[in-house]
Amino acid sequence: MSKTNVIEWVNPGPEDILWVYPYEDIRWGSVLVVHEYETAVFMRDGKIYDVLPPGRHVLTTQNLPLLTRAFRLVAGYGETPFKARIIFVSLKQFRGKFGLSTRVKLGPRTLYMTELQSFGEFWYRVADPVLFLTQVAGAVRELSSTVVADFIRNYFVETLIQEISKYSAIDIYTNLTQVTSRLKAGTIQEAFAQRGLELIDVKIAGITLPQLERMEKEDPTYGLPLLLAIQKGDEDKVLEIVKTVEVMRALGKSPAAGWMGALVAMPTLMQQAIQPTQPQQPQQAPPQPAPTPAQPQESPLVAKLRELKKMLDEGLITQEEYDQLKKELLEKYKKEM
Repeated sequence: MSKTNVIEWVNPGPEDILWVYPYEDIRWGSVLVVHEYETAVFMRDGKIYDVLPPGRHVLTTQNLPLLTRAFRLVAGYGETPFKARIIFVSLKQFRGKFGLSTRVKLGPRTLYMTELQSFGEFWYRVADPVLFLTQVAGAVRELSSTVVADFIRNYFVETLIQEISKYSAIDIYTNLTQVTSRLKAGTIQEAFAQRGLELIDVKIAGITLPQLERMEKEDPTYGLPLLLAIQKGDEDKVLEIVKTVEVMRALGKSPAAGWMGALVAMPTLMQQAIQPTQPQQPQQAPPQPAPTPAQPQESPLVAKLRELKKMLDEGLITQEEYDQLKKELLEKYKKEM
């Protein structure tokens, strides 16, 4: 009497999301054991046929109707052994870890951007084994738990970056719980569902602004208040500090020159906020018979003082800052004479 062949996923590891039975020659009458929180999927020629739930199944034409119909078309009834690929898929919950780096705006009304790094965990499970294998099988180089888990993690990070970049640093620091809930319930969950996965939960364990943190160490005068303003959600203070630093740069005195690379502005804002404002030039008049004598060129000191006064009038700097900067410019001028 021949021994009954038993097909079973024995001792799966805690991180094993699937297992492929190593043999494709399957005999009718073999016993297929599918444990709780598992499902067995039969594939042939890259196409999914029958799916068997948890239980002990004797493989017959009764419980493999789709595969049986295919065999009748290509090989006739009762072929044994028949060719098929059996993939066991775990339906339990899995935990993934992530880390990412992207760029975000400092605040909702601030176009300046800086680097944001985040790390945390997410939980998921296979909700639709057929859709899962259909979407994943063609996207990975091999069907193994390690490769598939890496694919899911990378897919999660890619989608999370797209979504988290829509928020500002102030939004994330001051409303992390709310932002996390929106991320979990929005596009990421939909993207997972399209691949047969259910996103159960997301936990952002840490948020850092590495460029601003380096700025804090290199120039605490401006770096520390800026970082604290972001963490407190004080966008007006953020704008005030950024404008102050830009004024210092425009006047040639840039205490934060080493870290201004931490802030990147969009081109239109860069032209308006970074470049020194030049006195408005009148439109060129038509040629006159007798040209007027050329005016003497304004000295750099006078131009900077005039620009400084204009910034004070427009409210970009305070009277105290104006007096201090004016004093420093004059002292620098005296030393150069």
